[in-house]
Amino acid sequence: MAGNEGVATWMRRCLIAACGWVVAASCSSPSAPKEVPTKAAPPVSMDRQGPTAPVVAEAPSPEPAKPAPAPAFAPRFDPPRPAPPKVEPTVRVRVGTRLRKPQSFACPSGEFTVSVGTERWTAAAPVRVTATGTGWQVAAKGGARSFAAGPLVLKPIGKASIDWDGAGWPGVATLVALPEGLDVIMDVGVEEYLPGVLAKELYPQWDEDAFRAQAVAARSWVLVEESRWEGRRHYDVTSGESSQAWSGHTRNARAREAVSATRGMVLVYQGTVVPAFYSSSCGGRGANAFGSVTSNPEHDIPPVRSGDQPARTGCCESSSFKASANYRWSATITAATVKQAIREYGQRNGFPTWAGIDLPVAIDIAQTATNGRPIEYRLRFKDRNPVMIPAAKLREAINGGIPGEGGSRTLKSDDFTVAATPKGLVFTGRGFGHGVGMCQHGAQATAKAGKSWEQILERYYPSAQCVRAW
Repeated sequence: MAGNEGVATWMRRCLIAACGWVVAASCSSPSAPKEVPTKAAPPVSMDRQGPTAPVVAEAPSPEPAKPAPAPAFAPRFDPPRPAPPKVEPTVRVRVGTRLRKPQSFACPSGEFTVSVGTERWTAAAPVRVTATGTGWQVAAKGGARSFAAGPLVLKPIGKASIDWDGAGWPGVATLVALPEGLDVIMDVGVEEYLPGVLAKELYPQWDEDAFRAQAVAARSWVLVEESRWEGRRHYDVTSGESSQAWSGHTRNARAREAVSATRGMVLVYQGTVVPAFYSSSCGGRGANAFGSVTSNPEHDIPPVRSGDQPARTGCCESSSFKASANYRWSATITAATVKQAIREYGQRNGFPTWAGIDLPVAIDIAQTATNGRPIEYRLRFKDRNPVMIPAAKLREAINGGIPGEGGSRTLKSDDFTVAATPKGLVFTGRGFGHGVGMCQHGAQATAKAGKSWEQILERYYPSAQCVRAW
């Protein structure tokens, strides 16, 4: 499909561009590892998120949709993929957003360097930080001090983790005051960040090679994110499902070993880092990154065009996962709920056609990828023309309109068929997540079949190479 730019394809790309950039998300549920995203502006949601070609251990839409008017968003920014850095970078992880209430921080080493700009103070832990109308008030063991407005930095003296909100966070904390509250951000080296990602993304009993493949994918993905957001906002990723999940400090030995064994290794394609998206399970057929989790043409590359690859066998239909409610699933939703969810989504995102839809009487697949995975759905109505909606957007709209559900929980993927019944629209689907790149349950099945982590990456990221950056 790549390179065959017909009119329908061109119009679909316009629609995708208008929709903005969607990231891949993490689903940290004990019943299925997460989904990952890509950096967005403004931030969006995502599912979980890795090479094919030799991996080197070193280093029919008969009624095409008309483009919707572009929303009044900020101009799109399509950054190039970065070259592999020669020195390990740090990543800024937003670990929480809180109201303007006092926040307490501690560290086993006992002392912090507290600073705002050139103002510095050595304070004995624990410290209590309050955002004021003019700056910050910091109370510590044995003293207190006021600081002017600006990002406040808490650096533990020594290499201890920072204890905040019931968890330990490696790195240096930065507090950024916002009109409605404050962001807590940890600035941490990539290699110290990754173990906490693997500990949240994979089951602890999974094979070593699945962990190592995940380490390379997660490292590659976060490098693309870090490059994308540098100088554009005060954090690169979050610690939750809008990015890779992150537990902060972890003692998970398998996660730490996998990161250490693959230190500095990243996936590259034509000399630049691959945005190595991954998801919990592909259901047997993957999706293309462009149009589902990203609208950046720089990401429309072979390693993450899973929809152009054949349907997968020996993947997430492994016996343990095939029995789960995520490999094959169904959900019944009333037509009125679907109508309202899409209307509200269209209103929020500047799509007047979607915002004015009627009650749908049927939803069918209008276009599929090479492997059969839906790319676009056609919504049919009783007294008006059909409306075409990209698969990823339809899932996002409906999930966002289910009170108490949302996220990735109702429609577990965008690969489904829909039947109209007296009780409502019955969605019957496969897989959990966006389906781009590596299928985590598939990676584990591949490892259990005796394949190495390099071979896992070859399978799920075709045409990519694994190189050592630092």
